[in-house]
Amino acid sequence: MKRPILWKDIVAVLTIKVVLLTCLYVAFFSPSHRTVADTAAVSDRLLGTDHR
Repeated sequence: MKRPILWKDIVAVLTIKVVLLTCLYVAFFSPSHRTVADTAAVSDRLLGTDHR
């Protein structure tokens, strides 16, 4: 009896996993989702917008 070739299945599953992880990274951690971290934005966040 022939043994099934598992490497094709393993490569397919790993490829799908990499594609899905890349999609999740783009959806949640891409630069468009990052907030501004300059001094004005930090002071507005910590002190409130009406601190002046």
